[in-house]
Order: sequence, then C-alpha cells, then structure tokens
Amino acid sequence: MTRKRGFIAAILASAALAGAATSADAKISASIVIPDSEVIINFNNTGLDWVYAGPIAPNEFGPGNIEPASYRAAEGWRTATVSEWALRPEWTDFVRPGFAAPSPSCGFTDHSSYRFTSEYWSDYAHVDLCDAAAGRFTDGVNGPVAGVPETIYVRTSAGVIAVPEPATWAMMLGGFGLLGSAARRRRRAVVTYA
Repeated sequence: MTRKRGFIAAILASAALAGAATSADAKISASIVIPDSEVIINFNNTGLDWVYAGPIAPNEFGPGNIEPASYRAAEGWRTATVSEWALRPEWTDFVRPGFAAPSPSCGFTDHSSYRFTSEYWSDYAHVDLCDAAAGRFTDGVNGPVAGVPETIYVRTSAGVIAVPEPATWAMMLGGFGLLGSAARRRRRAVVTYA
C-alpha cells in the first residue's frame, strides 16, 4: 500500500511540474504581433489604441509576472500620458461587438466574447473582470499600482490620419492661392495673345 501511495504521489508531482512548466511557458513571444482583433482600435476616435494586458500590475508579484509596456514597444505599446489616461476605456469597452457585457468574475477566460491579451504579456491566461468592473486599471504609472489592479496599455493608432497644424493649413491654402493666381494669369495671357 505504501509503495502504491508513493507511486501515486510521484505521478501527481510530475503532473504538477508539467502543469507549472506549461503555464510558465504560456507567454507568447514578443516577436509575435498582437492581432488587431484583440485590441480596441482608435477608441472613440481619439487616435488611441488600447490593449487589456492582464490581471495584475506590472511587476506586482515580482519581475516578469506581467511585462511593462516596453516589452512590446516595437508595436508601439507604452504607458499613457495623464491626458490619454483620462480617455481610457471602461472594462465594458473590451466586449466584442455583438456580445453582452459578461458578468464580472475573477478568472475570466472567454476570448470569444471579450478582448484581452494576457498571454502576450504574462504567463496568465485570464483577466479579473471583478477588478476591472471596480475600475481598478493601471499601466504601471497611471492608476493604482498596488492592490492587484488590471493592466492596460496604449499606443497611437496607426490607422488615424494626422490632422495638420494650423500653420500647415495656412501654408497649404497660400500655396493653393498662388496656384490659382498663376492659372488665371496664364489663362489671361493665352486670351490676350490669341
């Protein structure tokens, strides 16, 4: 009987170690770009994209538990400025079109109805909607950085056309005016000599 228990204990320990290795390896490499389908693109026409990165603050339980925004800086992800943070989405903004807001629960894992990318930033495969629904969001700089807040990051949306500065508008209008004036002179010159 003792040998049998020892054998069972060894099997369970092996399974636990295999499970730990699997969850630790769950982080998707930074060389793989986060698909746009998992991101809020040009949120409310602000020119900002937002990503729900995971269920804890950056480095909350130690380095690497969830990566800072700089981990995916090549994709443009960063912490928000104070004015950008004021424009951040609510937890319900991450609900996919056509779905109702899910019941706020800790350990939410349904990617089909909700946008989150914890696997791209950490070894977590869930987010805690109970924290998100309570408004506990951070990017490691803005919002609470302790007490297990959810992490979101921002980037400037690539699909937004920049609006020219007023001085640029003035130069463009002046250029068009000169072109129009030159065209009129040319037309008069053709009529006069004809």
